[in-house]
Amino acid sequence: MGHLRLVHGLRAVAALLVLLSHVGFWTGATRIDFVGGLIARGDAGVAVFFAISAFLLLRPAIRRGFEGNDSKPDPGRYAARRSARILPAYWLTLAAVLIAAASITGAGGLGGFSKVASNVLLLQGYTGDYYQSFTQTWSLTTEVTFYFFVPLLSLLLVRLITRHDHVQAVRSVGRLFFGAALVGLLAQAAATSWTLAGSTSGAGVLATSVLGHLAWFTAGAGVAFVVEARNHGVGPLASESLLAAVFQSRTTLVLGAVVVFSLASSPLAGPRDLTAPTIGQSVFKELAYALFALLLLAAAADEPKSGTSANTVASSPVTKWLGDISYGIFLWHVLVLQLVFAASGATLFATGFWWVLYAVLGFTIALASASWILLERPILKAVRYRTSHGSSAKA
Repeated sequence: MGHLRLVHGLRAVAALLVLLSHVGFWTGATRIDFVGGLIARGDAGVAVFFAISAFLLLRPAIRRGFEGNDSKPDPGRYAARRSARILPAYWLTLAAVLIAAASITGAGGLGGFSKVASNVLLLQGYTGDYYQSFTQTWSLTTEVTFYFFVPLLSLLLVRLITRHDHVQAVRSVGRLFFGAALVGLLAQAAATSWTLAGSTSGAGVLATSVLGHLAWFTAGAGVAFVVEARNHGVGPLASESLLAAVFQSRTTLVLGAVVVFSLASSPLAGPRDLTAPTIGQSVFKELAYALFALLLLAAAADEPKSGTSANTVASSPVTKWLGDISYGIFLWHVLVLQLVFAASGATLFATGFWWVLYAVLGFTIALASASWILLERPILKAVRYRTSHGSSAKA
């Protein structure tokens, strides 16, 4: 499969969208006309992150299935690489968050041992014990939970594909993915109903869980599946159809994503603040975010041809660098936002949007770059080397 440069760059788009939404919320910009709605829906970047994870982690299993290869990957290698990608940068940022929580007036303090422990172990998405400058990490609880299911899902996909001819496999897996997305939408509906009935914790856990966002993960898995099916001469993209024509047009896919994002920014997707939406609004927003992530990922799923504008974007050092530091942007930006407000004395929900955005963006990119250069990249290189050459080194 190789390194997909546009998918790597799409990580940066997702991280910057999330940053935009938090700056808009803290400054109060999300309450201003239609543009405020666009800013508020930057949290759709989380759906893009989830879709990318499913696309990259499940695509190898799908490819092995179509190749008739039922070999099992090394679980130790998988666990080591996932841990190296997530934990070092996360724990570094958490240390800074704890210092800020203990030092800044009004930040809430450190809390008890259980709160610190739940954040160290990435369990805050289940316990609800968040720090003010780390609220975005509910999605990491969901992401890591998904990682635990990936080996099982990979085994299931390989068996489904290898036990049927390719045409039947496309139908079987297609039904599986459709059912999974539907379960995710129903889970969101149930969570919203539970919230409206008065739940203050359980509904939130369900809404942000892997089950609650199953449609977002399925969007990524679905793109991986149709691409691999096409590469093996079957599926909806392997024939001359309208769907195949749309999939081959990056411009159409990106424009479609823009339209979907605009609809998600309207009242159809519910309130822009923390007010509970109706069940219909909740389901619409979940579905719109899934479709938004699917369209963007489909536009990035194939390497662009030389001489195209897409290749210019993919080849840009800026695209690569922002993709490299995207995880750091996601981790650091809310802490930077808190520090900017504390240092400037800015008023929550009533502060100028643009100067805060510039400040948060600048400091966040600087911190994320330092994290990548000094911590993330060296650890990832070391772990990848050890997991790729460990067996030969032992021999």
